[in-house]
Amino acid sequence: MTRLPPLKAREVTKGFQAMGFERIRQKGSHAVFHHQDCRRAPIPIHPTKTISPYLLSDILKQLKIDEEEFLQAIGRR
Repeated sequence: MTRLPPLKAREVTKGFQAMGFERIRQKGSHAVFHHQDCRRAPIPIHPTKTISPYLLSDILKQLKIDEEEFLQAIGRR
C-alpha cells in the first residue's frame, strides 16, 4: 500500500526538480525527466487532473526513489 497522496503534475515536477531531475523534453501531455546518473522517467502532465498514487509509486520504484524521500522533496513531510 502506498502512502502517497494524489498529487498535481506541478507538485510532482517540483519534487523531481528538487531531487536533481531536469525536464529534457515534452511531447503532448507527457514530459521526460532526466537525472545526471542516467535515470529517466516520463511523467503525465495534465493540468486539471491529479496523478494517481499508484502510478506515482510505480514511477518512484522505477527510479529507485523512496516515497518518504520524495514527500520530503515536495515539502509534504
